Amino acid sequence: MSANFLKKYYKKILVYLVAPISIGLLIVLMSYPQGIFQIDILSYVFVYSYSIGIPYMLVSAIIELQLEKRIRWLNKPFKRFVITALLETIWAFLLILLIHYIFFFRIRGENMSLIYERTISAFIYAAIFIVLGVMIQNSIFFFKNWKQAAVNEEILKREILLVEFEALKNQINPHFLFNNLTALTSLVYSDQDKAALFIDQLANVFRYILEFREKEVVDLPTEKKLLNNVAYLYKIRYENGLQLKIDLPDEKSKYVIPMALQMLLENTIKHNALSPEKPLNVEIILEGDYISVTNNIQPKTTIQHSNKLGLKNIQARYNYLSDKEVIVKKINHLFVVKIPVLNK
Repeated sequence: MSANFLKKYYKKILVYLVAPISIGLLIVLMSYPQGIFQIDILSYVFVYSYSIGIPYMLVSAIIELQLEKRIRWLNKPFKRFVITALLETIWAFLLILLIHYIFFFRIRGENMSLIYERTISAFIYAAIFIVLGVMIQNSIFFFKNWKQAAVNEEILKREILLVEFEALKNQINPHFLFNNLTALTSLVYSDQDKAALFIDQLANVFRYILEFREKEVVDLPTEKKLLNNVAYLYKIRYENGLQLKIDLPDEKSKYVIPMALQMLLENTIKHNALSPEKPLNVEIILEGDYISVTNNIQPKTTIQHSNKLGLKNIQARYNYLSDKEVIVKKINHLFVVKIPVLNK
Protein backbone atom coordinates (compact mmCIF):
# COMPACT_ATOMS: atom_id res chain seq x y z
CA MET A 1 0.00 0.00 0.00
CA SER A 2 2.78 2.45 0.93
CA ALA A 3 4.70 1.67 -2.28
CA ASN A 4 1.60 2.33 -4.38
CA PHE A 5 0.93 5.55 -2.49
CA LEU A 6 4.48 6.80 -3.15
CA LYS A 7 4.25 5.83 -6.79
CA LYS A 8 0.98 7.70 -7.23
CA TYR A 9 1.88 10.86 -5.31
CA TYR A 10 5.67 11.07 -5.61
CA LYS A 11 5.55 14.30 -7.65
CA LYS A 12 3.40 16.06 -5.04
CA ILE A 13 5.60 14.75 -2.22
CA LEU A 14 8.68 16.00 -4.09
CA VAL A 15 7.13 19.47 -4.46
CA TYR A 16 6.27 19.58 -0.74
CA LEU A 17 9.86 18.68 0.13
CA VAL A 18 11.66 20.94 -2.35
CA ALA A 19 9.51 24.08 -2.57
CA PRO A 20 9.66 25.31 1.09
CA ILE A 21 13.42 24.97 1.50
CA SER A 22 14.05 26.46 -1.97
CA ILE A 23 12.00 29.56 -1.11
CA GLY A 24 13.68 29.78 2.32
CA LEU A 25 17.16 29.71 0.81
CA LEU A 26 16.14 32.26 -1.81
CA ILE A 27 14.96 34.66 0.92
CA VAL A 28 18.26 34.20 2.77
CA LEU A 29 20.18 35.03 -0.41
CA MET A 30 18.04 38.15 -0.91
CA SER A 31 18.20 39.43 2.69
CA TYR A 32 21.44 38.03 4.19
CA PRO A 33 23.72 36.38 1.57
CA GLN A 34 26.48 35.54 4.09
CA GLY A 35 24.04 33.33 6.01
CA ILE A 36 24.01 30.75 3.26
CA PHE A 37 27.43 29.55 4.50
CA GLN A 38 26.54 29.42 8.23
CA ILE A 39 25.33 26.09 9.61
CA ASP A 40 23.22 27.58 12.41
CA ILE A 41 21.36 29.88 10.01
CA LEU A 42 20.84 27.07 7.52
CA SER A 43 19.46 24.83 10.29
CA TYR A 44 17.10 27.62 11.35
CA VAL A 45 16.00 28.18 7.72
CA PHE A 46 15.37 24.47 7.30
CA VAL A 47 13.07 24.20 10.35
CA TYR A 48 11.44 27.59 9.74
CA SER A 49 10.75 26.91 6.04
CA TYR A 50 9.12 23.52 6.60
CA SER A 51 7.15 24.79 9.62
CA ILE A 52 5.50 27.42 7.41
CA GLY A 53 5.77 25.82 3.96
CA ILE A 54 4.10 22.44 4.46
CA PRO A 55 1.01 23.69 6.42
CA TYR A 56 0.66 26.56 3.95
CA MET A 57 0.76 24.23 0.91
CA LEU A 58 -1.67 21.73 2.43
CA VAL A 59 -4.31 24.36 3.27
CA SER A 60 -3.74 26.14 -0.06
CA ALA A 61 -4.47 22.88 -1.88
CA ILE A 62 -7.79 22.65 0.01
CA ILE A 63 -8.57 26.28 -0.88
CA GLU A 64 -7.86 25.57 -4.55
CA LEU A 65 -10.02 22.45 -4.50
CA GLN A 66 -12.99 24.25 -2.95
CA LEU A 67 -12.69 27.27 -5.24
CA GLU A 68 -12.56 25.07 -8.33
CA LYS A 69 -16.01 23.75 -7.44
CA ARG A 70 -17.44 27.28 -7.29
CA ILE A 71 -15.30 29.52 -9.52
CA ARG A 72 -13.53 27.65 -12.29
CA TRP A 73 -10.34 29.08 -13.76
CA LEU A 74 -11.61 28.33 -17.24
CA ASN A 75 -14.79 30.38 -16.76
CA LYS A 76 -13.67 33.38 -14.67
CA PRO A 77 -9.85 33.49 -14.58
CA PHE A 78 -9.45 37.07 -13.23
CA LYS A 79 -12.00 36.64 -10.44
CA ARG A 80 -10.48 33.30 -9.53
CA PHE A 81 -6.96 34.79 -9.42
CA VAL A 82 -8.00 37.66 -7.13
CA ILE A 83 -9.93 35.44 -4.69
CA THR A 84 -7.22 32.75 -4.66
CA ALA A 85 -4.43 35.28 -4.01
CA LEU A 86 -6.49 37.02 -1.29
CA LEU A 87 -7.40 33.84 0.60
CA GLU A 88 -3.90 32.38 0.39
CA THR A 89 -2.35 35.68 1.47
CA ILE A 90 -4.62 35.88 4.53
CA TRP A 91 -3.81 32.27 5.36
CA ALA A 92 -0.06 32.96 4.98
CA PHE A 93 -0.24 35.98 7.30
CA LEU A 94 -2.11 34.02 10.01
CA LEU A 95 0.27 31.07 9.68
CA ILE A 96 3.41 33.26 9.88
CA LEU A 97 1.98 35.04 12.90
CA LEU A 98 1.27 31.70 14.60
CA ILE A 99 4.72 30.24 13.83
CA HIS A 100 6.46 33.43 15.00
CA TYR A 101 4.43 33.44 18.20
CA ILE A 102 5.46 29.82 18.92
CA PHE A 103 9.10 30.24 17.85
CA PHE A 104 9.99 33.65 19.22
CA PHE A 105 7.56 34.31 22.06
CA ARG A 106 6.79 30.90 23.57
CA ILE A 107 10.19 29.23 22.94
CA ARG A 108 12.67 32.15 22.94
CA GLY A 109 10.66 34.57 25.09
CA GLU A 110 11.27 37.56 22.81
CA ASN A 111 9.31 40.84 22.91
CA MET A 112 6.02 40.91 21.02
CA SER A 113 6.89 44.13 19.22
CA LEU A 114 9.96 42.43 17.74
CA ILE A 115 7.82 39.46 16.75
CA TYR A 116 5.41 41.82 14.99
CA GLU A 117 8.26 43.41 13.00
CA ARG A 118 9.58 40.00 11.96
CA THR A 119 6.06 38.91 10.98
CA ILE A 120 5.58 41.96 8.73
CA SER A 121 8.99 41.45 7.14
CA ALA A 122 8.34 37.75 6.55
CA PHE A 123 4.82 38.49 5.31
CA ILE A 124 6.12 40.85 2.60
CA TYR A 125 8.32 38.10 1.22
CA ALA A 126 5.48 35.61 1.57
CA ALA A 127 3.01 37.90 -0.27
CA ILE A 128 5.42 38.32 -3.18
CA PHE A 129 5.98 34.58 -3.52
CA ILE A 130 2.28 33.84 -3.07
CA VAL A 131 1.24 36.17 -5.89
CA LEU A 132 3.97 34.81 -8.16
CA GLY A 133 3.16 31.24 -7.17
CA VAL A 134 -0.56 31.68 -7.75
CA MET A 135 0.09 33.29 -11.13
CA ILE A 136 2.48 30.57 -12.30
CA GLN A 137 0.66 27.59 -10.83
CA ASN A 138 -2.77 28.62 -11.97
CA SER A 139 -1.64 29.88 -15.36
CA ILE A 140 -0.38 26.36 -15.97
CA PHE A 141 -3.64 24.97 -14.56
CA PHE A 142 -5.72 27.35 -16.70
CA PHE A 143 -3.94 26.48 -19.94
CA LYS A 144 -4.02 22.76 -19.22
CA ASN A 145 -7.77 23.00 -18.65
CA TRP A 146 -8.19 25.21 -21.72
CA LYS A 147 -6.29 22.70 -23.82
CA GLN A 148 -8.32 19.81 -22.42
CA ALA A 149 -11.54 21.73 -23.04
CA ALA A 150 -10.49 22.27 -26.66
CA VAL A 151 -9.69 18.56 -27.01
CA ASN A 152 -13.03 17.63 -25.41
CA GLU A 153 -14.84 20.00 -27.77
CA GLU A 154 -13.20 18.37 -30.78
CA ILE A 155 -14.05 14.91 -29.43
CA LEU A 156 -17.66 16.01 -28.91
CA LYS A 157 -17.83 17.44 -32.44
CA ARG A 158 -16.42 14.20 -33.81
CA GLU A 159 -18.97 12.14 -31.87
CA ILE A 160 -21.84 14.35 -33.07
CA LEU A 161 -20.61 14.03 -36.66
CA LEU A 162 -20.36 10.26 -36.28
CA VAL A 163 -23.96 10.10 -35.06
CA GLU A 164 -25.08 12.29 -37.95
CA PHE A 165 -23.03 10.22 -40.39
CA GLU A 166 -24.61 6.98 -39.17
CA ALA A 167 -28.05 8.56 -39.56
CA LEU A 168 -27.17 9.57 -43.12
CA LYS A 169 -26.02 6.06 -43.97
CA ASN A 170 -29.26 4.64 -42.57
CA GLN A 171 -31.23 6.83 -44.97
CA ILE A 172 -29.70 5.13 -48.00
CA ASN A 173 -31.20 1.65 -47.96
CA PRO A 174 -34.85 2.63 -47.28
CA HIS A 175 -34.59 5.31 -49.99
CA PHE A 176 -33.15 2.88 -52.52
CA LEU A 177 -35.54 0.06 -51.59
CA PHE A 178 -38.64 2.27 -51.77
CA ASN A 179 -37.82 3.51 -55.28
CA ASN A 180 -37.10 0.03 -56.59
CA LEU A 181 -40.18 -1.55 -55.03
CA THR A 182 -42.26 1.19 -56.64
CA ALA A 183 -40.70 0.33 -60.01
CA LEU A 184 -41.21 -3.38 -59.39
CA THR A 185 -44.92 -2.90 -58.64
CA SER A 186 -45.59 -1.49 -62.09
CA LEU A 187 -43.30 -4.04 -63.74
CA VAL A 188 -45.16 -7.00 -62.19
CA TYR A 189 -48.34 -6.08 -64.07
CA SER A 190 -46.67 -5.29 -67.40
CA ASP A 191 -44.05 -8.06 -67.76
CA GLN A 192 -43.81 -10.87 -65.21
CA ASP A 193 -40.64 -12.36 -66.74
CA LYS A 194 -38.84 -9.04 -66.44
CA ALA A 195 -40.22 -8.66 -62.92
CA ALA A 196 -38.71 -12.02 -61.94
CA LEU A 197 -35.34 -11.01 -63.40
CA PHE A 198 -35.63 -7.64 -61.68
CA ILE A 199 -36.20 -9.31 -58.29
CA ASP A 200 -33.19 -11.58 -58.82
CA GLN A 201 -30.92 -8.62 -59.67
CA LEU A 202 -32.32 -6.55 -56.79
CA ALA A 203 -31.42 -9.37 -54.40
CA ASN A 204 -27.87 -9.38 -55.79
CA VAL A 205 -27.58 -5.63 -55.28
CA PHE A 206 -28.77 -5.81 -51.68
CA ARG A 207 -26.42 -8.68 -50.96
CA TYR A 208 -23.64 -6.40 -52.16
CA ILE A 209 -24.92 -3.39 -50.16
CA LEU A 210 -25.05 -5.37 -46.92
CA GLU A 211 -21.34 -6.09 -47.25
CA PHE A 212 -20.30 -2.43 -47.60
CA ARG A 213 -23.02 -0.38 -45.90
CA GLU A 214 -21.02 0.07 -42.66
CA LYS A 215 -17.94 1.40 -44.44
CA GLU A 216 -17.24 5.13 -44.68
CA VAL A 217 -15.54 4.76 -48.05
CA VAL A 218 -15.09 2.04 -50.67
CA ASP A 219 -12.54 1.69 -53.42
CA LEU A 220 -13.57 2.70 -56.92
CA PRO A 221 -13.73 -0.85 -58.40
CA THR A 222 -16.13 -1.85 -55.61
CA GLU A 223 -18.42 1.13 -56.24
CA LYS A 224 -18.18 0.52 -59.99
CA LYS A 225 -19.36 -3.07 -59.53
CA LEU A 226 -22.36 -1.92 -57.51
CA LEU A 227 -23.11 0.79 -60.08
CA ASN A 228 -23.09 -1.78 -62.92
CA ASN A 229 -25.51 -3.99 -60.99
CA VAL A 230 -27.84 -1.06 -60.32
CA ALA A 231 -27.59 0.06 -63.94
CA TYR A 232 -28.70 -3.42 -65.00
CA LEU A 233 -31.88 -3.03 -62.93
CA TYR A 234 -32.71 0.21 -64.71
CA LYS A 235 -31.97 -1.30 -68.13
CA ILE A 236 -34.50 -4.06 -67.40
CA ARG A 237 -37.13 -1.47 -66.65
CA TYR A 238 -36.41 1.23 -69.23
CA GLU A 239 -34.64 -0.71 -72.01
CA ASN A 240 -33.68 1.77 -74.78
CA GLY A 241 -35.11 4.70 -72.85
CA LEU A 242 -31.88 4.87 -70.83
CA GLN A 243 -28.50 5.22 -72.51
CA LEU A 244 -25.81 4.78 -69.90
CA LYS A 245 -22.05 5.15 -70.30
CA ILE A 246 -19.81 4.14 -67.40
CA ASP A 247 -16.11 4.78 -67.88
CA LEU A 248 -14.29 4.40 -64.56
CA PRO A 249 -10.82 2.92 -63.96
CA ASP A 250 -10.27 -0.10 -61.73
CA GLU A 251 -7.90 1.72 -59.38
CA LYS A 252 -8.06 0.50 -55.81
CA SER A 253 -6.14 3.56 -54.62
CA LYS A 254 -9.15 5.77 -55.39
CA TYR A 255 -12.14 5.90 -53.03
CA VAL A 256 -15.69 7.23 -52.95
CA ILE A 257 -18.50 7.03 -50.42
CA PRO A 258 -20.68 3.89 -50.74
CA MET A 259 -23.67 4.10 -53.10
CA ALA A 260 -22.99 7.74 -54.05
CA LEU A 261 -22.95 6.99 -57.79
CA GLN A 262 -26.04 4.78 -57.50
CA MET A 263 -27.93 7.60 -55.79
CA LEU A 264 -26.90 10.11 -58.46
CA LEU A 265 -28.01 7.75 -61.22
CA GLU A 266 -31.30 7.29 -59.41
CA ASN A 267 -31.76 11.06 -59.19
CA THR A 268 -31.31 11.53 -62.93
CA ILE A 269 -34.02 8.97 -63.61
CA LYS A 270 -36.34 10.39 -60.98
CA HIS A 271 -36.27 13.95 -62.32
CA ASN A 272 -36.20 13.36 -66.07
CA ALA A 273 -38.53 11.90 -68.68
CA LEU A 274 -37.16 9.00 -70.72
CA SER A 275 -38.43 6.93 -73.63
CA PRO A 276 -36.98 5.07 -76.62
CA GLU A 277 -37.84 8.13 -78.77
CA LYS A 278 -36.16 10.56 -76.35
CA PRO A 279 -33.68 8.53 -74.32
CA LEU A 280 -32.03 9.86 -71.19
CA ASN A 281 -28.28 9.91 -71.73
CA VAL A 282 -26.21 9.51 -68.59
CA GLU A 283 -22.41 9.58 -68.60
CA ILE A 284 -20.35 8.63 -65.53
CA ILE A 285 -16.63 9.26 -66.04
CA LEU A 286 -13.48 10.16 -64.10
CA GLU A 287 -12.30 13.76 -64.56
CA GLY A 288 -9.13 14.47 -62.61
CA ASP A 289 -9.92 14.30 -58.90
CA TYR A 290 -13.68 14.10 -59.48
CA ILE A 291 -16.17 11.62 -60.86
CA SER A 292 -18.62 13.41 -63.11
CA VAL A 293 -22.25 12.30 -63.55
CA THR A 294 -23.79 14.15 -66.53
CA ASN A 295 -27.27 13.84 -68.04
CA ASN A 296 -29.30 15.70 -70.62
CA ILE A 297 -32.13 17.67 -69.00
CA GLN A 298 -35.57 16.34 -69.97
CA PRO A 299 -37.98 17.55 -67.28
CA LYS A 300 -41.01 15.40 -66.63
CA THR A 301 -44.35 16.89 -67.67
CA THR A 302 -45.80 16.12 -64.24
CA ILE A 303 -43.84 17.95 -61.54
CA GLN A 304 -42.98 15.67 -58.64
CA HIS A 305 -42.22 16.96 -55.18
CA SER A 306 -38.57 16.43 -54.31
CA ASN A 307 -36.84 16.90 -50.98
CA LYS A 308 -33.47 16.27 -52.72
CA LEU A 309 -32.68 13.68 -50.08
CA GLY A 310 -30.19 11.78 -52.24
CA LEU A 311 -28.05 14.79 -53.20
CA LYS A 312 -28.20 16.28 -49.69
CA ASN A 313 -27.13 12.94 -48.28
CA ILE A 314 -24.10 12.79 -50.57
CA GLN A 315 -23.11 16.40 -49.83
CA ALA A 316 -23.45 15.87 -46.06
CA ARG A 317 -21.33 12.71 -46.10
CA TYR A 318 -18.61 14.38 -48.18
CA ASN A 319 -18.61 17.35 -45.79
CA TYR A 320 -17.84 14.87 -43.03
CA LEU A 321 -15.05 13.07 -44.88
CA SER A 322 -13.38 15.71 -47.06
CA ASP A 323 -12.62 19.40 -47.52
CA LYS A 324 -13.57 19.08 -51.18
CA GLU A 325 -17.14 20.01 -52.04
CA VAL A 326 -19.63 18.22 -54.26
CA ILE A 327 -20.04 20.31 -57.43
CA VAL A 328 -23.55 20.75 -58.85
CA LYS A 329 -24.13 22.84 -61.99
CA LYS A 330 -26.13 23.23 -65.19
CA ILE A 331 -24.32 23.67 -68.53
CA ASN A 332 -26.68 24.51 -71.40
CA HIS A 333 -29.04 21.50 -71.52
CA LEU A 334 -26.87 19.32 -69.30
CA PHE A 335 -27.04 18.70 -65.56
CA VAL A 336 -23.68 17.84 -63.96
CA VAL A 337 -22.82 16.54 -60.49
CA LYS A 338 -19.17 15.97 -59.58
CA ILE A 339 -18.15 14.06 -56.48
CA PRO A 340 -14.55 14.12 -55.17
CA VAL A 341 -12.32 11.09 -55.41
CA LEU A 342 -10.88 10.42 -51.95
CA ASN A 343 -7.57 9.10 -50.67
CA LYS A 344 -8.17 6.66 -47.83
